[in-house]
Amino acid sequence: MRFRLLGPLLVEVDDVPVPITAPKQRTVLAMLLARAGHVVPVRALVAEVWDERPPHSAVANLRTYLMQLRKLTRTELVTTEAGYMLRVAPEEFDLARFEELSARGRQALARHDPAAAQDSYARALELWRGPAAEDVPLGPTLREVVARLTGQYLSTVEEHTEILLKMGAHLTVLGRLRELLAAHPLRERMYGQLMVALYRAGDVAGALEVFGTARRVLSEELGLDPGPELRRLHQAVLSRERDIEPAAPEGRTRPRQLPREPSVFVGRSGELATMLGALRGCAVPPLVALNGPGGVGKSTLALRVAHAVAGQFPDGQLYVDLQGSSPGLAPLWPAEVLGRFLRALGVSEVPAAPAEAAAAYQSALAERRVLVVLDNAVDAAQVAPLIPASAGCATLITARAAPTTLDAAHVAVGVLDEAESVRMLALLAGEARIEAETDASAEIARLCGYHPLALRIAGARLAARASWSLPRYAQRLRARRLDELQVADLAVRSCFATGYEALSAAAARAFRLFGVLDVAELGVEAAVALLGAEPEAGEAALDELAEARLLEPVGDSRFRMHDLLRVFAGELAVRDDPPDERERAVRRALAWYLGMCRKVHLTVEPHLHAGEGAFDDPAEAVEWFETEAPALVAAAAQAAAGEPRFVIDLLPLVKALATKTGRWRELESIARLAAEAAGRLGDGAGEAAALTTLGVVEWRAGRIDAARACFDRALGLRRELGDREAEGLALHTLGWFGMRTGDLDEAFEHIAAGLKLLEEHGSSRVGMVLHNLGEVLLRLGRRAEAAGCFERCLTLRRANGDLFGESITLAALGRAYTLLDRREEALAAFATALARCRDTGNREDEWEVLLSRSEIHLRNGARAAAAADLGRALELTARLGEQYGTAAATRQLARALGGEEEARRAAALFAAPGLRPDPVLEALLTARL
Repeated sequence: MRFRLLGPLLVEVDDVPVPITAPKQRTVLAMLLARAGHVVPVRALVAEVWDERPPHSAVANLRTYLMQLRKLTRTELVTTEAGYMLRVAPEEFDLARFEELSARGRQALARHDPAAAQDSYARALELWRGPAAEDVPLGPTLREVVARLTGQYLSTVEEHTEILLKMGAHLTVLGRLRELLAAHPLRERMYGQLMVALYRAGDVAGALEVFGTARRVLSEELGLDPGPELRRLHQAVLSRERDIEPAAPEGRTRPRQLPREPSVFVGRSGELATMLGALRGCAVPPLVALNGPGGVGKSTLALRVAHAVAGQFPDGQLYVDLQGSSPGLAPLWPAEVLGRFLRALGVSEVPAAPAEAAAAYQSALAERRVLVVLDNAVDAAQVAPLIPASAGCATLITARAAPTTLDAAHVAVGVLDEAESVRMLALLAGEARIEAETDASAEIARLCGYHPLALRIAGARLAARASWSLPRYAQRLRARRLDELQVADLAVRSCFATGYEALSAAAARAFRLFGVLDVAELGVEAAVALLGAEPEAGEAALDELAEARLLEPVGDSRFRMHDLLRVFAGELAVRDDPPDERERAVRRALAWYLGMCRKVHLTVEPHLHAGEGAFDDPAEAVEWFETEAPALVAAAAQAAAGEPRFVIDLLPLVKALATKTGRWRELESIARLAAEAAGRLGDGAGEAAALTTLGVVEWRAGRIDAARACFDRALGLRRELGDREAEGLALHTLGWFGMRTGDLDEAFEHIAAGLKLLEEHGSSRVGMVLHNLGEVLLRLGRRAEAAGCFERCLTLRRANGDLFGESITLAALGRAYTLLDRREEALAAFATALARCRDTGNREDEWEVLLSRSEIHLRNGARAAAAADLGRALELTARLGEQYGTAAATRQLARALGGEEEARRAAALFAAPGLRPDPVLEALLTARL
């Protein structure tokens, strides 16, 4: 098996080309090859193939292309939750071979072995059969990839040409240089090489003509004059010097200060593309500034790019570690760095005054093409005097905080994804070892927080201890995370400590308290509650932590702390803060979460509460809940041990909204914690409520017996407590379960009995039970009675101001009207239902309304309106993971569009195991497979 991307896309199996004729298929394969060994998200593939206007069937079409590629190429195409990954051995892929051979050439040059360098470069260039991905339709990402590969190719040609010229092979380079300059007329170094080759071949006029062409093209395209090197060669030709070569002029040094190129590098394709794009083709001096937390690989990325573009800067590369965040070292003063740089540029007498040194530095760079790398900066003030003003130069900066006052291309650098993290471990500890224990490898990557420094240390420790199994090392990491993440002179703690030690007292306390709450992401209000501070003081501390990159801003007024930083903060809190202060901080945060959840519940189900305090807008309540749902689960898990009452009180406040917004996973976690906590406290009412919720979760997961056991136990607990209202609710729940499992007679009896108890008690839950009685009647075929039941329920819910319940009942009423073929009434009910669903975040009923309404549109001949409803329904069902909804909407879409592909896909979806069709919707929809 061989893959070729350096030219027309080509796949060969046993030396026989595999025809991949579909343009979109070639684009998908090229994307997977460009990111070989890394997961490519589905959204990235869709954006590449269809740009910004993908069809509704884009994801389905993508799966088809991938399935066909699997069959055609017999490749190892891995499917993950995040996307797809193509595994390709380096020897099977021309791009991997090209990069390997180019690296060998550079290494041979570094050890002064030109013969070996020439051989490696020649073999690398032979792999190119034309422009990269020549016959592939390119989207935004592939255009960047092709631009980067083209730059690498041209730089390699220039390095190879330099060697050939030194070996006297000037006649062999003429044709290639002419051809490449015709296609890439801005390569000044190539013009110089062509002038040298022509002059040595005796063609003086040709050499002068090349200079004239270069001067004209550079002026017209970039507004620049030829650089000093090209002008020197021009003068040498005019003077008829005995021999000329593309070297620095007499007395001028070309510094080569870049540290060794990182040998282990993974991911960062997006950042690389942005940086390489910013460093090419600019009429002003390019300036790129990387920012990100300590240890995420900013310096590694900067050096990777610096080495990739070094060929564009023939007058040298300057590098300095500014020590902005180096443990135990003071940041360097700009004046000190200016002195170093001036000496490296050949200036023997460095002015003592900083202003004069800065002016001398700019003068020294004025006619040169130099790349300046300013690594590990403190801020913009430290680097400003070191940034060249010459249009031929470029600057790369790395810093923890973004130097936003600089007019730069700012590139944020974060942690890696899981696949990239595992790949880094494989490169450090051995691929065979990592691939042999994939689950443990993924666990180690997760415990490292996908943090590059932590991964580098973990990989080094594993490489040094070949006898360790990966599960054993994962266990050690779980037990003492930061102790295990140190080796030789590298330690995660030291990296974090540098930022912490520079904080004010208030920010340092805030950092420590973030470590006592097991919540990864906090909004400003939650953080202020945790700190027990005034809002203004709390926000100031958060801003300081964010500036120090110890917190990462995520969205509007929200902050996330990396897992390893939180472990470090927790260690410091134990060391520096008394136990009672840590406990009070946690209680403050939990009390804030509970108070906000009561506010949400009051907004969503106002008929269950007395008093004020709701959100002004139900949509605001839904947005708050959806944003905080992961935090609520984390807080509940932490509280279950020390503050169990929090979990029991939390569950009824979030249950309704969690079910209707599709937050089933979060609901299950909280319900299990609440059931265990209530059982431990002997709280029968709390346990019964938790078991009722768990029963719904178990039913939805297809675990029918477990669901029945939960409901039976909940009923038993209610009866033991002698609470007649609670017993009525438990009977209703059993009736709901009977309806869902097809036992409609039992369902009717249980719900009717529950309704009787609740009405006797004057319960505020009558509306909910009345609604489900209507649902049973609908399934029994008693449609007019069901419609009457829903109408009564709707009156009740409106009287109670229950917008959430109103959205549910309007959806059901619309279905009942549709089954009775009362189309106008159904459309009116559906229109109001949609408005209520969107106001309250009720996505579960929203997709059902859209699906139902599409049937009326189809009956009325309004195919475009039906297709619009179904497109939105498919978005919702995909988001909620609703199998039946996706299948039914796809089937309806086939009717609306007359599409054979949608019909085939619908048939496949309906054939999926575990699919549970809704009997009412199936009766309502006239399509039949």
